[in-house]
Amino acid sequence: MEEYDELSAGPGEAGEVDLSHSAWSELPDQLFSFSGKLLSLNLSHNKLVEIEDDFSQLTLLSTLNLECNVITRITPKIGNCVRLRYVNLNGNKIDTIPEQMGKCILLEVLQLQNNFVTTLPSSFGNILALRILELQNNKLTFLPPEIAKIPTIEEIHCEGNKDLTMVPDDMRKSSDMVIWALRLHRDHQDKIGVKVEHYDELEEKARESEEQRLRMNDSNSNVMDEIRNLEEIRPIRYIALKAKIKQMKARAKCVIL
Repeated sequence: MEEYDELSAGPGEAGEVDLSHSAWSELPDQLFSFSGKLLSLNLSHNKLVEIEDDFSQLTLLSTLNLECNVITRITPKIGNCVRLRYVNLNGNKIDTIPEQMGKCILLEVLQLQNNFVTTLPSSFGNILALRILELQNNKLTFLPPEIAKIPTIEEIHCEGNKDLTMVPDDMRKSSDMVIWALRLHRDHQDKIGVKVEHYDELEEKARESEEQRLRMNDSNSNVMDEIRNLEEIRPIRYIALKAKIKQMKARAKCVIL
């Protein structure tokens, strides 16, 4: 088959392999034998159902095109592909993005149009090279405000997500407005974080005060116990004997006189 010929030839001079339009439903083991020189992989327009764990072997990969497959799962091990710069996942059936994708800190362009994604992980705020994020026509209900902290972010496209109430519909056509809205959410989130931290500090002080009060109560109880013990062992005999001696001395003095 032609696609096997393409695969057996290995990566081209620029480290690329093109297996697009080849009806692949799963990846051959031979592909991963190129991990030491594979830089660009085109698997668009196939029948792949997942980005499998073995993808973690492709640590030199910088360009990955998986457009128009039937992918439902992305392995968390995608985070091992730390040299990724361009990823195209348009036109699949993805609903969840793994937290570990935030480790792909060199990623510049991520295309996720026409999937079923409901949210992105907050770890995306760590992708400090991200410039373009395409999220049109998904099921988004939330975008992490941390994205607004990315200094390189230029474009966020999120049209066609009717439940994304944190960005009003009339703002979604403008990346600048989307980024502005996320920054508002980020600032609000930061303010809440400060208040929560202050509350936790007060809670800790209250716990310390309560512990101190309990220790003082214990000390007071111990002192009262000591007082009761001393009252029970008053030196009554010594006091009576002392009084008797005093009386005898007084009588002796009278006899001498």
